[in-house]
Amino acid sequence: MIPVIVGIATQIIKLSIDGIPNNLTWQHLVRDYGGMPSSHAAFVTSLATVVGLTQRFDSAAFAIAFVLWVIVVRDAIGFRREIGDNAALTNRLAKEIFKNKKTITYLPERVGHGLMEVIIGTGIGIGLTILLYLIFIIL
Repeated sequence: MIPVIVGIATQIIKLSIDGIPNNLTWQHLVRDYGGMPSSHAAFVTSLATVVGLTQRFDSAAFAIAFVLWVIVVRDAIGFRREIGDNAALTNRLAKEIFKNKKTITYLPERVGHGLMEVIIGTGIGIGLTILLYLIFIIL
């Protein structure tokens, strides 16, 4: 349950940073894949941290969770960032090619994360997970 809480909390933080100043819409929650902090990184970091805390950090379960973390983070800063850059180029070309057309649907350009967004998301994932883990143990 902790990773779900961390993921939702991080998404709320992201919406308060990125969404509200930009006229918050439902699209920010369900379609926006970038922004500060990375809720993907926070969620998967939380998962790995919970597994480490409950199953030990030298367990096979933690190794699997850690590999999942590497894949998600690599995807967020690598592959999806490239998709966003490609979408920006495609949108510029579409503006030029279809400049006389009144309505054009553009691709979302903010798809991936920058390194700092992932680092902050990872920090939130670790910190909030440890805090919630200690609270749940006490209760």
